[in-house]
Amino acid sequence: MKTIGTLLSILLVYVFALNAEGQPTYDQRLYSSFITGNMTDWVKVLNEMELDLQKNLTPQNRFNLLHAQYGYIGYLLGLKQTDKAKKLIDLAEKNAEELQRVTAYKSTAYALHAALIAYRISISPFKAPFLGPKSSSLIDQALAISPNNAFAIIEKANARHYAPSVVGGNPVEAIELYDKALKLLRDANGGEHPKTWWYINAYTQMGLAAQKSGNITLAKKIYQNILSFEPNYKWVKEELLPKVKS
Repeated sequence: MKTIGTLLSILLVYVFALNAEGQPTYDQRLYSSFITGNMTDWVKVLNEMELDLQKNLTPQNRFNLLHAQYGYIGYLLGLKQTDKAKKLIDLAEKNAEELQRVTAYKSTAYALHAALIAYRISISPFKAPFLGPKSSSLIDQALAISPNNAFAIIEKANARHYAPSVVGGNPVEAIELYDKALKLLRDANGGEHPKTWWYINAYTQMGLAAQKSGNITLAKKIYQNILSFEPNYKWVKEELLPKVKS
């Protein structure tokens, strides 16, 4: 229970910490970038977070930067900007390795490091036999430390979602894991949908996993539910939901 409480405390600090000047927090800005698909401010946030870390080398600042880097790498890979993605993976891995030395962040750092290795595999699939087991091992270590770590569960879900079936890929299992992580994140937010980019992205991934499993009815239901609490979410509104409706 102690590790669960620690994780939820970290989440709440990250989500609800207010800017002293009353300006939007980093997390609010990243969320806005994510739902609109306009990633310009995401880059600005990354730069500001890097400055914050240089001024104050706290685990919280390093985690904030690492998690934002992780999200932006996924965006770069979606655009096939692999050179930029590789450079950012290198930087992010150093942050993950530093956080693995901090007890309160160890589980989450393992999970995000596993995700960074998965990104490397997506860039160079021929490395999968060597890097795949390392990524899986890091997820297992993360969950051994904190079985209800939402970040670790999401990464396990991503692994089940995107890995080939011959090495453990299973979209149905992914759906169950995403659902578990989403419930944990809602519990940490008083039962409400958190307005964080990683929550809405995990929810979207659950819909994509439903599509992959052939359960179009479930995918449609997931996308409609997402829009019920975030009607301005461009990716689902303009691309994903129309596809399952057609």
